[in-house]
Amino acid sequence: MPGLVCSESNGCDFYGSGLEQDGRGVQPVYLSCSSGRVEWQYPRAGLRVILKSPHKDRDFQACIKGDSKFEGARIYVEGYRSLLPLFALDDGRPQELVRCFTSYKGQAALYVEAEPSSDDLKKEVAAFDYDLQTLGKGELYDPLEECRPCSEDEMLRLYCSGDFVARGSIERVEDNSELSTTTITIRASKLFQQTSPVFRHSHAHDAKKAWDGTNDISNSIRLGGVAEYTGRVDVPIQCGARAGEGEFLVMGVMRLGKPILRCAPRHAEWVKIAKAARANAQCVLET
Repeated sequence: MPGLVCSESNGCDFYGSGLEQDGRGVQPVYLSCSSGRVEWQYPRAGLRVILKSPHKDRDFQACIKGDSKFEGARIYVEGYRSLLPLFALDDGRPQELVRCFTSYKGQAALYVEAEPSSDDLKKEVAAFDYDLQTLGKGELYDPLEECRPCSEDEMLRLYCSGDFVARGSIERVEDNSELSTTTITIRASKLFQQTSPVFRHSHAHDAKKAWDGTNDISNSIRLGGVAEYTGRVDVPIQCGARAGEGEFLVMGVMRLGKPILRCAPRHAEWVKIAKAARANAQCVLET
C-alpha cells in the first residue's frame, strides 16, 4: 500500500494525497501568498484551489507553471458561469508554457480535476507553482505594462531588492513564439547580486564560482581582469526586445523559476542616477 501524504497547507503551499479523499468530493484549498506550490499525489476526485492576494481586496494577475512530470489531472480556472481550461498535457501547447489569468474582486479559483485511472496504486503527481502580481487599486491588467521603461524610483528599488543585478552587454536576442517570451543572452562584466545562479562564469571549470548564494548587495562580486559571466534572462515577447550597443545595468526577479528582466538602463544613465541618490538610498549603490 503506498504511503499516504497527509494534506498540509501553510497558506502558501499545499501538499496532499487524493488517497485521503477516497475518490469522493472536492477538497477546498485556501492559499493567500504571492507565490507558492501545489503538489497533489495520487489525484482523486478534485481540488478547488482558492487564491487570494496578500494585499486585501486587491486584484492580481496570476500565473501557473506545471511541473515537467505533471500527470494525473487537468486544471481549469473558474469563470463567471463555467470552468475554463487552463492546463492539460493534451491541450496542444508546450507543457512549460506559463498560463496566466486575472482575479475578480481579489480572488481566483482553480479546479484541479483528477483524470480517470485504471491503476489506483500508480503514483501520479499533479504539481504546479503559482505566482501572483498585485495590480494597482482599480487597475486592469495591461500586458504592455511589463514593457515600459522603469522610473528612477523603480530602478533604485529593484537594485536593492531584485533577484539579480549585473552590468553587461547584450550578446543575442531570441524570440520563442511558442512560449511567448524573448530570451536575451547577456555577457556581464560585473555581477552585483543574484539569489539564483542566473549568471555563470564564462569558463566551465569556474562555473561554481559564479554562484556564492549571497543576496547581500554590500558583498558584490567583483570581477577582475578579463573574467566575465554569461546569463540568459526573459522578457515577454510583446515587448519587442532588440539588441543594443554598449553596456546596460540589468535588473530583475525570479518568477516561476525563470529570470525575468524588469529594468535595463544604459550604464551611463545608471551612474548618474546612483550618484544623485547615494545619500538617501536604501542600500549601497555601486556602478
